[in-house]
Amino acid sequence: METFDYTISSMDYEHNNRIYTNLSSPKTEYCKLTITSLTTMANFVVLEKDDYISIDGNKYYINDDYSDVNTASLVELLNGLIELQRPSLTIDISVYYDSCSRIYFLSTKNFTIDDCSYNLKLMLGLVNVQLPIEAHNQNPTMLGSHYSLLCPDVGLYLSTPVLYLACNLGSNSYKNTSSASAASGGFTSMRILMRLTNSFFAKQPICNPNGDYTTTVRCSDLSDIRFTLMDANYHEVRLLSPMYLTVQLEAIPDAEDSKFNVQDNIQTQLQMTEYAFMRDHTERGKEYSQQELEQLITMQIPKEDPKSDKS
Repeated sequence: METFDYTISSMDYEHNNRIYTNLSSPKTEYCKLTITSLTTMANFVVLEKDDYISIDGNKYYINDDYSDVNTASLVELLNGLIELQRPSLTIDISVYYDSCSRIYFLSTKNFTIDDCSYNLKLMLGLVNVQLPIEAHNQNPTMLGSHYSLLCPDVGLYLSTPVLYLACNLGSNSYKNTSSASAASGGFTSMRILMRLTNSFFAKQPICNPNGDYTTTVRCSDLSDIRFTLMDANYHEVRLLSPMYLTVQLEAIPDAEDSKFNVQDNIQTQLQMTEYAFMRDHTERGKEYSQQELEQLITMQIPKEDPKSDKS
């Protein structure tokens, strides 16, 4: 079986998470495409200059890029931002973290977190919280009433626990939406070629072999391949180090050349049919209901006419 092996890397330092390329293909109609490994350094920009949190209408911008943050340093950063605007504030508010590393805000007056950028939502544990949210009044003490707002989840400080290598030639993967329920069953779709379990440490190497995905594609489509590293919520991650992929192509013999038939190769035929169908009928990021999803993934493989074998 004819195979091709490639090593490709990102070339744009402003978008190290993207690789746009074309590959020489086997001289067949279809081939199997596999990403055999992904290698880079865990230098993620987890907070950017324009990230912010809005409290009672006052926006606090991060004003710098950060790649290595923990609970203590985030609390120190937020308190520093609040301190810079304290003379113009109408409330006295401070940020702390509890014994579970959950972050909470404390003030002598009532306050509301109006809005928050995506990166700060991850770090504050507010990804699944509908903003705005209002602080709770604590029991009066000898020091007077205090208002607190405890973030419900422990923050994610190095992106999400799962990352995806998205690709325009990849297999469709479906994720339930934040508004999904047992009744509605909403899903979003993304074409991916690799799933990475995020057990990384900041500034350390990432060496991830592929154990999930091999997809069947038309060889003519290899002239335009776009890879993008994304987090579990389909947001692009920002890398400060080049990304390297090793790619393997395996030719699939054409039907007329090898008496290739559906019954002997049902799985490959299913992949071919699904690939062509999904390419034409799904859109990146589109939300699907449970019923629509079932219709999409139910593929009909044409049965071979028994008369065609008679000679």
